[in-house]
Amino acid sequence: VVADGHIYHGRRGLAAEIGHMTITSEGDRCFCGAVGCFEAVASGTALGRRATALTAPGDGSLLRRLSADGDVSARHVVEAARAGDISALELIEAEAKWLGIGFTNLLHLYSPDLIVMGGGLANGFDLLASTIRATVEQRAMPAYRDVPIVPAQLGDRAGLIGAASLILWEGEPGAPLAMAQDEDNKDGATERAGARETSHG
Repeated sequence: VVADGHIYHGRRGLAAEIGHMTITSEGDRCFCGAVGCFEAVASGTALGRRATALTAPGDGSLLRRLSADGDVSARHVVEAARAGDISALELIEAEAKWLGIGFTNLLHLYSPDLIVMGGGLANGFDLLASTIRATVEQRAMPAYRDVPIVPAQLGDRAGLIGAASLILWEGEPGAPLAMAQDEDNKDGATERAGARETSHG
């Protein structure tokens, strides 16, 4: 999370573990041991896991054909959804609703100017966006509903590049992030600033 140009570190540098925000009391157990974590429900990994459970090797489904009868990934679901596969479209719809619930929580917690969605799911943002927005419109308080939700320009590399930028950052601890002023670098600087908040996908 970037606030007023600073990365918010919190106690022991552990702030903004948004992937472990509980958004349901049910569902698969997260690797942290809890049930209902945001990233265990709404992430590329979770989407692939649900698609794998929904299908079976050799069943002839497009999802299994795309995965060569192996485990189905989020990339396979997005590809099948683009081809009009009903099962994939239903999986995308459910995923987008969970993302919308999680993003609504983030809006209420942080009141950000922008939410940037990174990770593998960003590659399917165009398929997810309308349901994410509809869910936010339904659940968020009115003052929060106009906050833009956009895909990371770095796609599934946003978290990795954001982490690397922290290692390479030469400013004093707690100093504002350097935001490039020229148009060529502005988008990249903004994305680096948002990488921590959006790496759960």
